[in-house]
Amino acid sequence: MFSALALVACSDAGDKGVGANSPGPTPYALKGPTRFPPLQIPFDNPLTVEGVELGRQLFNDPLLSVDSTIACASCHQPSAAFSDPAVFSRGVAGQTRRNSMPLFNLAWAPEFFWDGRSPSLEDQALHPVENAIEMGERWDHVVEKLNRHPQYPALFARA
Repeated sequence: MFSALALVACSDAGDKGVGANSPGPTPYALKGPTRFPPLQIPFDNPLTVEGVELGRQLFNDPLLSVDSTIACASCHQPSAAFSDPAVFSRGVAGQTRRNSMPLFNLAWAPEFFWDGRSPSLEDQALHPVENAIEMGERWDHVVEKLNRHPQYPALFARA
């Protein structure tokens, strides 16, 4: 689910008929640049129109942070080519230590983070939420907040 977030947060998937009357998730055909190798989408996490839209909403929602002030898009700004123009990115409580990596061509990256500690987009997406300086939240709390949200349970069910 989270790999869709990082791959296509600015795509137009929201205009492709996401709806409650759909019998199941709608496959999302992501086309890479013609001279790039074919995309390797994980079998257990296929791209769907509904999943891409859910990823876009989660990427932009500060609900994922401990104090609901920081979204992924706070440091990976779509208006700045998914980078942060500040020298040091600011996380929860204004904390800072480094600049956020720009997000581009991630589907073809062999590892993630400045030090390469994550082997996949799915693994990478988990770390910033729990990082005390970035978003400072625990995943069990995020799940509780999402389950209480008026829209997310239905969006997850459709995705």
